[in-house]
Amino acid sequence: MSRPRIGRGRSLVAVVAVVAVGAVAAVGLGLLPTRSSAADGAAPAASTTPRRTATVTKKTMTIEESLDGTIGYAGGREVVGNLAGTLTWRPAEGAIIRRGGRLYEVDGKNRAVLLYGSRPAWRTLDANATDGADILQLERNLKELGYTRKGDHIDRHWDADTTRAVKRWQKAAGLPRDGRVDLGEVAFLTGPIRVTERPVELGNRVGPGAIVLSGTSDQRIISVALAADRADLVAVGDSVNVTLPDGSTTKGTITDEGTVATAGDDQPGGAKSTPTITITIGLDDPKASAAYESAPVDVSVVRETRSDVLAVPVNALLALLEGGYAIERVAPDGTTKLVRVDLGIFQDAWVEVRGTGLQAGDAVVVPS
Repeated sequence: MSRPRIGRGRSLVAVVAVVAVGAVAAVGLGLLPTRSSAADGAAPAASTTPRRTATVTKKTMTIEESLDGTIGYAGGREVVGNLAGTLTWRPAEGAIIRRGGRLYEVDGKNRAVLLYGSRPAWRTLDANATDGADILQLERNLKELGYTRKGDHIDRHWDADTTRAVKRWQKAAGLPRDGRVDLGEVAFLTGPIRVTERPVELGNRVGPGAIVLSGTSDQRIISVALAADRADLVAVGDSVNVTLPDGSTTKGTITDEGTVATAGDDQPGGAKSTPTITITIGLDDPKASAAYESAPVDVSVVRETRSDVLAVPVNALLALLEGGYAIERVAPDGTTKLVRVDLGIFQDAWVEVRGTGLQAGDAVVVPS
């Protein structure tokens, strides 16, 4: 389906319009060949002058929209501490902590370890704990880390198998091997954390409820601010091409389309800015952008695709004095005839054409 122009983008269609309009303007300046064609095609004429030709080709043509994007990381993370004491260790900014990794340390010995889950830690877990989703969350992590055994039940209940698995984990992590998980000994986040802020300085006291670390996930994404009134021009699942700052390209997929419009800063003179929504794009190959923490990128979205259309090089077009365009078709015997054409999609140096009797393989005159 044809899509109208996306706001804030640098459309290739605009370039096309310049080419077409420029061609018409060039007629008056004598820069583009012109012909008069009262009917569809002039009478055949033999030519003794060598001419350069191109072939009418059947192609798939597309219109792409170029949007401004920014590469970065998805999601926000905060580590809320539940260990009380003096902060004696914290990870470096930019460090990525994954399941089982150390988040911070107090008093030189008490460590908080990262586990994955959506439910925050809120109580001590041991053989006296009542059944709950937090026990299930803990047991799933112990299994993923390899500390459960075949036949262990992964459920909401703490049993003897859970105690043994916890002790194995504590021994490997250098924690007191007491078979219980004290509040503060683990912090549950929905995934890895890439550390961007460390609000508490080493040597300062921390206590329950203090934010010890802030960061993002480790997932690379591209964000695009799209005019809210153009939201229907893209959809989750659309494939895009991404041009990185070094000129290399990689593929991406739209993973989320925001539903909350945000007003930007007012323009000079008091003009109101256009509200935008955020489009999120995941990279098919995240490693392609590994060299950039944050950087501007170009995102190309396909607006329209037309298959099996006839196309000729743009410079094969002739501007007609009475308006419109034609191409000069060369017959097998060397004679030529003007064929009036309607123009379609422009892509690179080619243009879609439709004309009476025109078919793939025809030879057309181009400037020599």
